[in-house]
Amino acid sequence: MSEINLDTVKHVANLARIEIQDEKAAEAFTEELAKIVDYAHLLDEVDLSSTTPMFHAVDLKNIMREDDAAAPLSQEDALSNAKSVKDGQFKVPKML
Repeated sequence: MSEINLDTVKHVANLARIEIQDEKAAEAFTEELAKIVDYAHLLDEVDLSSTTPMFHAVDLKNIMREDDAAAPLSQEDALSNAKSVKDGQFKVPKML
């Protein structure tokens, strides 16, 4: 049997600022929550003794390149493909 009872449902509803005025509705919520908790307890019966723990469901690897220092671009090279340039800076449309 589940540890969810009418008092627990009313307490949780109060914490969540949910107003349950109808006693029938509170009992219905109690039954539903009890079923959900009982279903979650099925996980306790699963045998995990031969399963190795993991940190993530997908085995991801760090695929970033090495951070090698290199000479920076010159201002002319940086601006060479710019659509619009003014006074040695990128020219962009006004935002405000």
